[in-house]
Amino acid sequence: MSVYPIHNQDSQASYKKLIRPSLLSILGLVISACTNIVPSATNAQIQPVPIAPKVALVLGGGGAKGFAHVGVIKALEESGITPTLVVGTSVGSLVGSLYASGYTPQQLEQLALTTLDSELTDFVLSNQGFIEGIKLRNFINAKVGGRTIEDFPISFAAIAAEKDTLQKIVFTTGDAGLAVQASCSVPNIFIAPRIPEKVGKKYVDGGVVSLVPVDSARDLGADIIIAVDVTVPTSSKKNMTSNLLPAITSLSSFWGLLENNLTSNIASNNISSNTTYSGTNHRSSMRNERGRADIVITPDVGHISSLDTSQRSALITAGTQATTPQINAIKKLIREKSNSKYVTL
Repeated sequence: MSVYPIHNQDSQASYKKLIRPSLLSILGLVISACTNIVPSATNAQIQPVPIAPKVALVLGGGGAKGFAHVGVIKALEESGITPTLVVGTSVGSLVGSLYASGYTPQQLEQLALTTLDSELTDFVLSNQGFIEGIKLRNFINAKVGGRTIEDFPISFAAIAAEKDTLQKIVFTTGDAGLAVQASCSVPNIFIAPRIPEKVGKKYVDGGVVSLVPVDSARDLGADIIIAVDVTVPTSSKKNMTSNLLPAITSLSSFWGLLENNLTSNIASNNISSNTTYSGTNHRSSMRNERGRADIVITPDVGHISSLDTSQRSALITAGTQATTPQINAIKKLIREKSNSKYVTL
């Protein structure tokens, strides 16, 4: 054991007394320096940072022509444009729900080309319609892994109409398959589902009240709306036949039923016996709604059928071809909206 002389301890005490004031002085200098730095840091923090705008992709109804929606999505994604919100009516809700749930454009295209009508159509004998719609509901729920709408990576909304009042309904939560079933339930063809099941109100195809649901997307907070309308006729032949019942050859086609009978019901006002309805005024109103979008994409699909796989491919291509020329305008709009929205850190 070492023993230190007493005078060494005294020397150490004296040394501590000498350095204590020096430490206090240094601490004071540090505090002063930090105080002087604060204004510079504050100035850096208040620099505005642009916020990405909320971009909505609105997919309209149109039955068989809805395969073009896949081509639109494909062109947007290839250009680095991914919406933060997808809103769909009828077939637009079908394609939109799959896309919002995480399907890539390639997966959507493969599904579009390989899905059989029999996977979606369940015929029944009923005075309410002759397609039950359960197969469609189960198909969607299986493809999205049983997730509810609120669990999708991209926000999603399906548009339907309350059967008796024709009040527009926007489904943003709950059973994805049931919401799509309601949105696709063409009056007098599909049996209108109840939401909640068995005890709720009955709902029919959203195309009856909002064929291209631009206003719903705006109500959900969209800053930029890209709307897709696949119902614009492109030939006189299409104009002459658009209000006729489907041909016998398409009665077994899920897509053909969606396409032809929705137009027939709107034109004939054959929606609800309890509702006064003006078809002409309503069609005008829906055209005006479409016009409120920032970008409107109208694939040239009036002359194309989807009764075979090759035609489905042509519809997808038409969607891509209609979107590509709009890409620069969309990107410019996104930049402009980003520059007009800032957050202060």
